[in-house]
Order: sequence, then structure tokens, then C-alpha cells
Amino acid sequence: MKNRLDLLAICLISIVITLSSISPLLSGRKLNLNSDFFQYASRHESVRKSLLEHHTFPLRAYWFGGGFPTLGDPEDPTLNPLVLLSILFGPVMGLKLIGFLAMLIGGLGTYALGRYILGYTRWGALFAGLIFGCSLFVPLRIADGNPNEVYAAFLPLCLLLIGLACQGKKLPLLILPFVFYTMLSDGKLTCFMGMFYVSVLCLLGAVPIFSTFTRRNTSKKIYIRPLKFCLLALGIAFLIGMVRILPALEHINAKGGLANIDLFFYSETYGFSGYTFQQLWQEAVGWKGRQGYVTLGWLPITLFAIATFVFWKRSLPWVIALVLFAWLLLANNAPIDLFKLLWNLPIFNGVRQPPKYFSFQVAFTLAVVSGQPFWLLIKLRPQWLAHLVAIIVIIGGMWFLYPKMAKIRHNTYNFEKPAEALIPVKEFFNVQGKNLSRSRSQPFRAVTYLNLIRNVGTIDWYTGIPLAENAIPKYFVDADNNYIPNPEYRGEAFFLESKNKAEVMFHPNSMIVQVKLQMPDVLVINQNYHQDWHTNRGSIFNKDGLIAVQLDETGNYEIRLRYIPRSFYAGLTISVLSLATLIFISWAYKTARLTAWTQHRSAFVKHSSRVILWLID
Repeated sequence: MKNRLDLLAICLISIVITLSSISPLLSGRKLNLNSDFFQYASRHESVRKSLLEHHTFPLRAYWFGGGFPTLGDPEDPTLNPLVLLSILFGPVMGLKLIGFLAMLIGGLGTYALGRYILGYTRWGALFAGLIFGCSLFVPLRIADGNPNEVYAAFLPLCLLLIGLACQGKKLPLLILPFVFYTMLSDGKLTCFMGMFYVSVLCLLGAVPIFSTFTRRNTSKKIYIRPLKFCLLALGIAFLIGMVRILPALEHINAKGGLANIDLFFYSETYGFSGYTFQQLWQEAVGWKGRQGYVTLGWLPITLFAIATFVFWKRSLPWVIALVLFAWLLLANNAPIDLFKLLWNLPIFNGVRQPPKYFSFQVAFTLAVVSGQPFWLLIKLRPQWLAHLVAIIVIIGGMWFLYPKMAKIRHNTYNFEKPAEALIPVKEFFNVQGKNLSRSRSQPFRAVTYLNLIRNVGTIDWYTGIPLAENAIPKYFVDADNNYIPNPEYRGEAFFLESKNKAEVMFHPNSMIVQVKLQMPDVLVINQNYHQDWHTNRGSIFNKDGLIAVQLDETGNYEIRLRYIPRSFYAGLTISVLSLATLIFISWAYKTARLTAWTQHRSAFVKHSSRVILWLID
């Protein structure tokens, strides 16, 4: 009976979130008319084109910035497991499905966390799950064109897996690194700030008087299991994700490194504004119709306040986390600007909008703690009265929050692709905006995503960390969507000093050039030079930032150039070895060999086995 009721609660959360998502899911190929959305859609479309049309793994893309090492872009989705949805259903529907799944994970994860880790009543867990599942951060970020910030909804899943691992279950400890990796692999700072939040709660859980991950912790000893499992999972995630991380680090190091990263739209001096305290509380309760990232309504916040006073010992770690992230959210509007101090550290120095990166933790904390006061209903008699009150409270919470969330979802994908975007060009060329902002959704001929689906390159594309853009555009695009021919354009492949002829065929990681060479010359290809390009004929070098090949052999022949990034293959080696090691350790633990090796004659085997057992037990 209990399992059936839990299943009913899970179904209810799923139905509520699904109903709110019917409009975007049925909107077909409609887009967001938003520069950020076009930015992420182009990345997903690049992965799809590379795999399905060019039959190659997307290490780079010739459509972006005159040739861009996309796998090194921190926001590239190539190695994100969820990009499979974009490959199967197209990038637009794929992004819609990713957002929908994230909302489901947020709501269901919060229910499971409350029910199975925090010991909530079924009604309390249901209320918390519905409140966080219908909270506005994820829908607003999707509407604002940032579908890779939906991993904020993975917070409850991370805490759930840590809690289950603390209960002695081993499978969650294997799953958690891959959840962390999925969050990490899209590169948005939301994932790092989410990991920071999880780490803070695990650290607070180590304090003896707290019971964040156990129903009762009366021990006077420091309880390090949550923190240990969190750090272990993060370490495994980073090792397995080296195939993704090393190319990104190479990319970041080319733009100042983690300590002084040179971001597009980024100021080197501190001057970022957070919420005011008035804005924070008014937005949280929806005062006079205001809504934003932390909006939940009066009811969940009132229940949070009740829990803070009635169940203070259980609530205290959550209250501390709330104060910390609300403090960071206030930024320069706080009496002491804590964010300014952290801004000098790597990762934090990439945050330029505190409301985007510290608000979802506030909303989640309020939502999850709001389920605690339902414990008080157990004392009500007769029992049906407790159920009635719980139902009224849940309906009251949804009455306020659901219409707001559903309206945002309904208004998200409403833009039809222009007819011109559906007609591919015969031969590839690049364009560049003329006196246009990079962050643009119009004119259409200058939009990266709309160009990409036509097989047109965009040199001045919108990306967080742009590298050198040396390719020469065939056309400039003005504000009225007109093509303006570029008199300096000589073709996508040309010879420097003679009338030798060349025809080039582009692929993401390679180029094939057919040449008719009557005399030695330098072949120039209109793509950015990178040290990891290799050629089967002649010698390759950098010519004013473009790829150049010195050719001394005359005649008609084919030249093949291949892009072979060393950072990718080095990272792939580490990832494969790490994954193999993880599988081996799992096998050794399951077969009890790991325990037997703690008595091995070899000191290395004995001590390493003991360390591994300590980490996972």
C-alpha cells in the first residue's frame, strides 16, 4: 500500500510538470527569438551535422568564427549524454526535451530526497517536490535562451544519491559521478555553483548536531560520510571527464587561464549588482505580482519559517545554506560583499551576474524545507482531517505557483524559422555582421544558428570565450539583412602568388583540397590556423592567422588536412583509464576480492585496498 501511495505521488508530480510543458513540446520546430537560444541551438546543430551529415566526431566546426575548436569550448554539448536527444530529434526539440526532463528530475528528486533521506511524511515530500518542480528558475532560464542552465534542477538528485550512499547503498555512489559529469559537461557556471551548494551542505552535515543526511544523528563524532562521498564522486567525475576537461583547459589557457579568464562581455573590474534585500523578499513571495528566479509564494516561505522554529536542529544546516547563498545573491547590496571576496578565486571570477548563479539554491532550500511542517499534521485527529489539511495546503501552494510557471512555458517557443533559413547554399562561405552586436537574434542572415542550417559560416559568432577570428568573409551583413560583398575576399582556398587553381571540401575535422599546380606556391585556406592541423602534402604553417601550406610539387593532386587535437586524445586516455579503473574496483568490491587484498603481502596492494574501502564504506 505504501509503495502504491508513493507511486501515486510520483505520478502526480509528473502529471503537473508534464501539463505545464505540453505547449513547448507540441510547438514543433518553433524557436526562441533570443540570441542566447540561437547560441546553444547552433552548438547542438553542429554536433548533429557533424555526426549525421559528415559522419565524423565533432572536435571542431568550420561554421563558427572562421573555424573553431568546439570541443574545447566550455559550453560545447558534444560529450554531454543528453545531446543524444538533439541528435535523435533535432536541436530544437532536443533542447525542449532536455528542459522538460530537468524539471521532472527536479520535482521527483526533491520528493525522493524528502521521503527517503530527510524522513518527510508523504504529504510533506509531495509538497516540496511540487514546489521545486514548479519553481520558476528553470522555466525562466529556458525562456531567456539558456537551456544549458537547467542542471540547477539536478541539485535534489545529487543530494538524494549522497544520502542513499550514506545509508550503505553502493549503486548511488557509482551513479553520482556521472550525474556530476552530465552537469559539468555543458560547461555553464551553474553546474559549479550547484556543486558548491552540495559541498556546503555535505560540510554542514559533518557537524555532530546536524542531521542533514540521516534521520537522527546523536553521535558526538564528526560525520564525514556525506562530504567524503561528495568529494569522491567529484574526483571520479573530473577524472572520467578529462576527455572533456583537457580541451576546455587548453581553450581557457589561450584566453588568460582560470585565474584571469578573458570572457566575452566581461569586465576585468568588479562592478556587478546583486539583488537588493527588498527585491529578494518581494520576488520570493510574489509581492504585487512580482516574479523571478526565487519566486515560490507566501505559503512555502511561511512553512519554511515554521520549520526553522519548530524543527530548528533539522533545519539549521539548511538555514545556514540559505543565508550563505542569499548573501552571495545580494552581492554588492549586502553590508559586507561576500561575493566580491570570492570573485578573486578561479571559477567564481567567471560569474558576472550573481542572480543567475545563486538564486536557484535559495529557491531549492526554501522548497525542500517547506515540507518539514507536515510532520505536525500527524498529531491531528481524526486522521482524515490531517489528509484534508495537507491537500488544502498543497492546492494553495500550487494555486499560486503553477499558473506562473505554466504561463512562462506557454510563452517560450513561439517563433517560426524564416523561409530563407530552410534553403541551403550550394557552396560554403562565411559572413560577418557589419556594425552589429554579437549577441543578436536579428538580422537573420547574421544569426549563427540560422546560417548553420544553411551551411553558411558566421565569423563574428556569439560565444563566451571567442578565439582569434582571422577568416575573411565573403559578405558583410548590415542591419537591414542585406549582403554586402567583401572586395578582399579571394575564395575559401586560393594561392598566394599565382593563378594556380584549388577547390576545397570542408568537414568538421578535415579538409580535402584539389589543386592544379603549375608552379610552386603557397596554398591558403580561409580557416583559422591551429597548431594541431596536419597535412599529407607540403608543409603547413600560419599565414596571418590562416592555414597555409607550402607546395613545391606541381601537377594535379589531392591534399588532405586533418585536425588532430592533442588535448582531446590525452584527455581520452585519462578518461578511459579512469573508467576502466572504476569498473575494476567495482568488480573487486562486489566479488570481495578488495577486502581480501587488505591482507595482501604487497604493501602497495594492502594499503591502497584499505584506502579504497575506507572511501566507499
